[in-house]
Amino acid sequence: MRQWELIGITDTVPTPQAPPPPRSRFANAETIGAAAEGRPVFFWSTDTALRVRTVTGAASEVVGLSRSKVEGRDVIAIFGMEGPNLDLLDAHVAALNGETAEFTLEGARASVRCQVAPTHDALDRVIGTFCLAIKVERVDLREVPEPAAVA
Repeated sequence: MRQWELIGITDTVPTPQAPPPPRSRFANAETIGAAAEGRPVFFWSTDTALRVRTVTGAASEVVGLSRSKVEGRDVIAIFGMEGPNLDLLDAHVAALNGETAEFTLEGARASVRCQVAPTHDALDRVIGTFCLAIKVERVDLREVPEPAAVA
């Protein structure tokens, strides 16, 4: 009869905990340009009224607004209907019509090429959009001043 010794199965040695994830993939100037590393980075999702449902720290840093000032607001209130971000609105409307579209986000700290696509429910109805950053095009590495406190 053979006996097998199983090592490591019943050991009580604790496994080391993984370090906490960074606050944002854009958390410091050195990582902004390399954030996507050739892969898309999720930025935000909206509902059918183009109100932002979720937003990542990376997106809020590029836009220059805190997450609390972006979530729950509509895309028009955040970016406006004119100027360099007009393509952003057009792309989101196209996504609500079932298409995938691209636009360049002219943010406070960077210009980012983004792709927006529809989000579907179980019955394949469009229930909103999601936006991915696919390429960082320009980065402003200067320090952004903190907003002045309101007295």
